[in-house]
Amino acid sequence: MTTDAPSESDDEWAARVTRAVRSGSREALAEIYDRCAEGIVSAIARITRRDESFALDCLQEMFMRLAANPPIVDAHAALLVWMRVTALNVARTTIVAESRRERRERSRLLGTPAADSADEAVESLLARLDAEEVALLRLRHVEGMRVKAIARALGATPHAVESALRRIVARLRDGGVS
Repeated sequence: MTTDAPSESDDEWAARVTRAVRSGSREALAEIYDRCAEGIVSAIARITRRDESFALDCLQEMFMRLAANPPIVDAHAALLVWMRVTALNVARTTIVAESRRERRERSRLLGTPAADSADEAVESLLARLDAEEVALLRLRHVEGMRVKAIARALGATPHAVESALRRIVARLRDGGVS
C-alpha cells in the first residue's frame, strides 16, 4: 500500500519559491512566472486600460525587481500583493513619464509652459519618494490594507510599518524633503 505525499499548499509554495529565488534559483523564478504571470498581466491591462504589450512590459520589469530583491513571504496572497503592487508601480511610473513627455512636447510645439495642477503637485511629491515608500502608501491608502496585513506581506513588524507610514506622511506634509 502506497500513500501519496501530501501536496504543497499555496502558502508553502510561496514561501519555498521566494526563498529559492532569494538564493538565486532561476527555476523558482520561472515557476513563479508560470503560476502568476497571466493574472498579473490581466490585472495591469484592466487597471491601466492599456494593451497587453504594455502590461507585459510592466510584468517584465516587475520580474526584474523580483529577481534582484525578492520578498520572503509565508503566504501566497502576500506574494501576489507584492507582485501586483510592484507591477502597478512600474505602470504608474511609465504612464507618468509618458504624460510628462507628452506635456513637454505639446508645450514645446505651442510655445507655452505646461499647466500646473493638483495632480502634478501630488506627482511631484510622490516622485521624491522611493519605490518602497510609494508601495507602502499604496498598500495602506489605495488598497486599504491594514497595518498588520502589510507587515505580514512585507515580513516586517506592524510597529515598523506604522512608523514608516508616519515618517512618509510627515515628509509629504513638509514638502517631500528628507
